[in-house]
Amino acid sequence: MRSALHALEQGDEASYRSQIETLTQWRNSPIFSAFDRLARELTRSLETLPIDARLGALAGQELPDARARLDFVLQTTEEATHRTLDLVDASRAAIDSLRDREPALADDPELMNVRHHLSEISLAQEYQDLTGQTIKRVVGIVHQVEQALAAIGVAIGKQVSEVDPLRAEGPAIRGVDKHGVSQNDADSLLTDLGL
Repeated sequence: MRSALHALEQGDEASYRSQIETLTQWRNSPIFSAFDRLARELTRSLETLPIDARLGALAGQELPDARARLDFVLQTTEEATHRTLDLVDASRAAIDSLRDREPALADDPELMNVRHHLSEISLAQEYQDLTGQTIKRVVGIVHQVEQALAAIGVAIGKQVSEVDPLRAEGPAIRGVDKHGVSQNDADSLLTDLGL
């Protein structure tokens, strides 16, 4: 096609006609016919799929919501892990300071046991790194599925729709839930009710 356009731009009518003739012959080839038939069958199959509003709900609301909730879990566990490790480091420093001030405690079995437990706590926090990697992979997969479902919906003319916002799904997450209620709001309501 490019060579035909190039020939046309150069004013080479004979080459242009030759290129167009080649394209016409290729269009009549068996492989082109097979691809054409496959494309028509795929389009027909997609149009007859029993895709309802559920597809739109998945692509438009539920998968993005699931991704946001997984991101929230990831962020929350990372913050908790960092806080735990900071406390472990502070506790180790306090133990070292205590040992420095009181040389008699240098070999104290209870202090050594506490220090050992702090090391175990640090090692136990490795779960966050492993679960974080897993959650990141799942978020990536959910995003790919979301895009694929949206593309299928667009290809067959289905609109991406919203789901019922009143359906209960779990705790309100800032930035995800549009109508989330804070703990202060809940406490205020309980106080107003005399509870």
